[in-house]
Amino acid sequence: MNIQEQLQQDLKAAMRGGDRFRVGVIRMALAALQNAQMALVKAEFDASAPAEGDASGEPIVVVLSEAAMQETMVKEVKRRRDAAELYLKGGRPELAEQEQREAELLETYLPRQLTAAELRPMLAEAIAGLGARGVADMGKVMPSLMQQFKGRADGRLISQLAREILSS
Repeated sequence: MNIQEQLQQDLKAAMRGGDRFRVGVIRMALAALQNAQMALVKAEFDASAPAEGDASGEPIVVVLSEAAMQETMVKEVKRRRDAAELYLKGGRPELAEQEQREAELLETYLPRQLTAAELRPMLAEAIAGLGARGVADMGKVMPSLMQQFKGRADGRLISQLAREILSS
């Protein structure tokens, strides 16, 4: 079962249970997935725009891959974490807490993220494999690390740990 199907099942269960918070968050997540799918349809349409006068009328059907769904959910979690941080800076802890709860709920639909302790040896090995020597090589290693650990760890954590490893 993919993320979208799981969200739809959980939405029905939350509606039956009267859990307004879960219903709202799941609906926002489903809308984000639908927006991502529509962006793909638009890109596909733009790429295959028929010549003038040649209108086939066939609808373009594009299905989001599991990876694209995960990427969309990661963006939604990051959006909420950033909003919570801004609310805290703005002196609105109640709104920050709500954003944090939403992020935690959305994270349940993603694969488990690596912790700093799990990630540190993997990053050290990857950095050594790239031949980086110091913090000056940060720009060289980050794109590779981000690609390698995409979806498995937060970008900020990767950056922070890579900086620590390169500075030691």
